[in-house]
Parts: sequence; C-alpha cells; structure tokens
Amino acid sequence: MKNIKDIKEWISDNLRYLLLGLAALLVIVIIFLVIRLVTNWGKKEVYDGRTEAETEQAGRKDEKESYGKSNVSLVSNDKDILDVITRYYEAKADKDYETIREINPAFSAEDEADLANNNVFESYDNISVYSAEGIEKDSYLVYVYFDLKISGVPTPIPTLVDEYLQKNDDGDLVIADKYSTQERVDFIEGMRTSDAVQGIAREVNQKLEKAAESDEELKEYVEKAKAEKEKSSDSDEEEDTSSADVPEVNGTARATTEVRVRSEASTNGTIYGMLTTGFSVTVLENLDNGWSKIRYTTGGVTIEGYVMTQYLEADNSSQD
Repeated sequence: MKNIKDIKEWISDNLRYLLLGLAALLVIVIIFLVIRLVTNWGKKEVYDGRTEAETEQAGRKDEKESYGKSNVSLVSNDKDILDVITRYYEAKADKDYETIREINPAFSAEDEADLANNNVFESYDNISVYSAEGIEKDSYLVYVYFDLKISGVPTPIPTLVDEYLQKNDDGDLVIADKYSTQERVDFIEGMRTSDAVQGIAREVNQKLEKAAESDEELKEYVEKAKAEKEKSSDSDEEEDTSSADVPEVNGTARATTEVRVRSEASTNGTIYGMLTTGFSVTVLENLDNGWSKIRYTTGGVTIEGYVMTQYLEADNSSQD
C-alpha cells in the first residue's frame, strides 16, 4: 500500500511535466502526419486526371526517352518471344498459312499469294532473338537473326530483320504493324542508332561478308540482289522526274501519306525511316527532280533526308 501511495504522490508532483511530454509527443505525431499528407497531395497532382493504366503507360513512355542512346540493352533469346518467332518463320518455310495468320493477323490474301509463289526461300535456321520493351504496354521490338537458306545457293545467308510484337486481347504475342503510328516509327528509328543494335548489325554483316568470300554463288546472289534493289522503285514511291505539276513546299510541311525518308533524292537511296500521315518536317530544299530535302527530329536524333515532294503539303497550322 505504501508503494501505491508513493507512486500516486510522484504522479501528482510531476503531473505538469508528464502532460508537457505528452503534448510534445502529440505535436511530433501531428507534424509527421502533415508531412505525409502534403507528400501524398503532391503525388496526386502529378497524376491527376489519369487512370492507373494511363499512369503506367506514361511511366513506360518516359523510360523510352533513352532509346537511341548508348545505354540501351537488349534481352537475348527471351523464351516466349523466341518461341513465337521460331513458330512464325517455320510456318513461313512450310507455307503453313493458318499458323502464319495466328501469329500475324495482318497477313493478307495477297501476302499468301506472294508466299505461295516464292520457291526461293527454303528455310530459316539457327534463329535467335534480341528484344527490348516496346513503346506500349506488353509490346516488344525484336531483332531476329537467322541463316536464310535459298534455292540454288549452298551457303545460308546470315540475315537480321526486325519485328514488332504485342499481346492481343487473349494475352498472346502476335506480330504488329511497325509503322502504325509515328511514335512506333520514332522508337524503332531511335533503337536502330543504339550501340547495342549497331553492334549486332555489324556482327551479321561480318558473317555475311565472310560467307560470301567462301561461296562464289552466294557472293553472286548478294551482288545481284543489291543491283536489283538499286534498279527497282518501291510500289508506294513511283519516281516521276518529269513531273512539273508538283508544287514546291517551303518551310514546315507534313506528310500526306506514309512515305519513306531516303539518303538521296532517289528510290535507290538507303531508307532512313518513315513518316506517317500528318507528321511535320522542315523542308530545306526543293529539287528539280520532284524530291525535297527535309529535316526532322525523332527519338532525340535529328535526321536530314529526302522524300518525294508530291507526298508533302504545306503545314499551315504551324504558321501564326
């Protein structure tokens, strides 16, 4: 009983100090809660008006600002991607149109007819893939390597192509249109300039040169293919150097359709990229042969190249 009486007396004598301590603790708790509340408000303001999916998409887009730079990395032989790509190219070799359409929904009747009449490409061997996340959720830019066996040439051709994969509504990876949006075009062009992709391209070119040196038939085929490519014009770019009705376009212009940007004012020029409909460029010069020299920026890279003037129109919206 004496101990209890002593405790009560001690509390009574020190009550003021105890209350002050509790008040100080309460102030600290309130300050902490206010800081947390202010911090959360700041975060909500950043993403105000976006759904969770839109917020995630914006974050993925921000991550892609580094494409085209030296720090880009590629994943080698991702199992799911390798499986889809292997099935697709094996189906092309076997002319299995049902499987091809399953993986590439855009495969048309015209594509089927072209493949049916193509007896040159016999097989796609030693397939490997290098992939990076695409610009949209659940999409991937994939660089596909294979040894292409063609009829009449003993040595397979080391080949590198790119594909754009995206998950469909069922969650399956399928081949998508690389040029469906300017954003995809920008992303792909930027990735092509990265150290990782350039390194793979150099390795494949070295393999091709080495293979051609050891096989005269392969060397002849490669040289013939290059010559035919230089002579041919693309179906969507019929060159007409005599056209005097194409008006000059100066200043800022936009593409009236999908059009390839080339290294020179000719359909023989190397393809630098593609403009989608409505994409704006700066016209540097109108040439007498119906081409225009242009400049535009994509993926943080400024490109100068040539497009046919007939596929450009003045962009009046950019003028005050």
